[in-house]
Amino acid sequence: MTPALANLDLILETITDGILVVDELGFVLYTNRSAERIFDQDALLGTKLAIPVSPSDAPQEINLVRRSGLGWAELRSAPIEWEGRKAYVIGVRDITERKLSDDRLLQAATVFESTREGVLMTDANKRILRINRAFTDITSYTEAEAIGQQPSMLRSGRHDAKFYAEMWASIAATGHWQGEIWNRRKNGEVYPELLSISAITDKSGEVTNYVGVFADISRLKATESQLDFLAHHDPLTRLPNRLLLLSRVDHAIEVALRDEKMLALLMIDLDRFKDVNDSFGHLTGDDLLQQVAKQLNFRLRGIDTLCRLGGDEFTVLMENIAHPEDAARVANDIITTLGEPWLLSNGKEVRIGASVGISLFPEHGATPVELLQQADTALYQAKAEGRGRFKYFSEELTHSARARMDLEVRLRRAIDKGELRAFYQPQVNVDNGRIVGAEALIRWQDPDQGLIPPLRFIPVAEETGLITAIGNWILKETCRQGKRWIEAGLPPLTLAVNVSPHQFLHSNLEEIVAETLAETGFPANRLELELTESALMQREHEAIRILNRLHALGVRLAIDDFGTGYSSLAYLKLFPLDVLKIDKSFIDDIPHHRDDMEIAAAIVAMAHTLRLKVLAEGVETKEQLAFLQAQGCDLYQGYLTSPPVPADQFEKLLPAQGLL
Repeated sequence: MTPALANLDLILETITDGILVVDELGFVLYTNRSAERIFDQDALLGTKLAIPVSPSDAPQEINLVRRSGLGWAELRSAPIEWEGRKAYVIGVRDITERKLSDDRLLQAATVFESTREGVLMTDANKRILRINRAFTDITSYTEAEAIGQQPSMLRSGRHDAKFYAEMWASIAATGHWQGEIWNRRKNGEVYPELLSISAITDKSGEVTNYVGVFADISRLKATESQLDFLAHHDPLTRLPNRLLLLSRVDHAIEVALRDEKMLALLMIDLDRFKDVNDSFGHLTGDDLLQQVAKQLNFRLRGIDTLCRLGGDEFTVLMENIAHPEDAARVANDIITTLGEPWLLSNGKEVRIGASVGISLFPEHGATPVELLQQADTALYQAKAEGRGRFKYFSEELTHSARARMDLEVRLRRAIDKGELRAFYQPQVNVDNGRIVGAEALIRWQDPDQGLIPPLRFIPVAEETGLITAIGNWILKETCRQGKRWIEAGLPPLTLAVNVSPHQFLHSNLEEIVAETLAETGFPANRLELELTESALMQREHEAIRILNRLHALGVRLAIDDFGTGYSSLAYLKLFPLDVLKIDKSFIDDIPHHRDDMEIAAAIVAMAHTLRLKVLAEGVETKEQLAFLQAQGCDLYQGYLTSPPVPADQFEKLLPAQGLL
């Protein structure tokens, strides 16, 4: 190789641009190192590149798919003769960095122009150099009108010289200022804006530019009064909320004390509103609440205050009443009004109703909070007595409320101190009279008051959420006792445990049952869980999933108190049940009430059609048992055999039947 060719080869190998020679089909005949670097390939010779091979005067841009990622290159090509055949020499220049830089500039320009905030840039002397589109949209000044001007062209006149001096002093000290400011549009309209000003400096720290970014907050300012309104009012009904109610009651008490007047507070709770929500959805429920608010407002005096506390609870503050009966008359009117049919937004007609609790000043309380509490207590009593009625607060109700709270405290202590007891009522085979199982029933052995029946403490447990802890205890205690009876050689017994609606829907029942069975060693097929119709129907689809998982554990499932709830074949057949229990209320009047006899007979026939065992509750007479036997009822429990008794007394019932 001649020195000239050697030097040329050296030059081609050291230049940063890639040099390629390709034939007419694009196969590489020659390449330098830079070309291999640009294409990110170690051996290009003999390969075919998918690049243009036709001569071009202008550079062509191509995408490069490289191991290191996507890139760009610029090509120039010219025809040559290579070793006696037609070929092309191609110059390749990597322009990836330039393209990325161009893209970044384009993105910055796009952001600058598309942002909804106004932006302006000035020089060090505060002359406007550039604005964006939002600047014009907000101020109405065009680019031609703004460039070369100072930002002071926007001043509203609402701020004094001290304001601006402090603003620029802050920028000089920290390089930044942010705050609310009033400025003026081109048409003279003054508007509020949130403004941020930043100083831009060079490497030596000298200010070269200022950048201002601002947002028009006219709408925000215009809604400040609306925000204040919403802070004191219910957004759905636009009625005063609890905060405003307490303020107005406080003022009304001051007036009543000064003028020696009486006032009343009425707490209203809508009956059956939850059924509307569950059946037709929350939007329909909201529409009904708005109708109720409008109707109540129409019925009240101008000086009365109607509030919505939340959910389906409303409150009425009645000022300047002469007699306690005045509040009763209004309460009666409210109950009558709300008991009328309501046409929902979906075209359906429903009936709801209302219960009302009443507290009076000064008789029932001296502060807004006390009056609210007393009205709520009275409402609770009204609902407990059957709903659709009103109730005044009284000293008797105060004692009752305090007794409930005391009962709750002692019940929590009873769980911790082991004061709960499990009693067992035999479940008997109707055909042969043999005890085949028992229902476990909770009792409370209070150290001071003795044995407390469940009717006294179960409602409190359900209200406070303690029912889950109690339910878990009776489940575990029953399984432990069942295991002890197995180990003692007792015949196989099915033990039934009640599951409360709260426990069924709001705890991981499947996991609790599985853990209890594993811990106690009690066979799953001897455990029966009793659930009420109301618990199953609260959330039907979820209930089916829970029951299927429980059934998969091997436990038996029973529906308790059948006939008192929905009692529909349409849903009953959906649930994986084993036993149906006829409620005691249908057994009590057999054989004296023909209707109850027919209902009981129908339930037995229906259950057997669904391949369910039937157990009658509350059997107390031989006549009742004879009727059930004639109808083919499978099991019964009741005082005819035994009341619920402790475990040791239950064991004594078995030898009497020849079971031991």
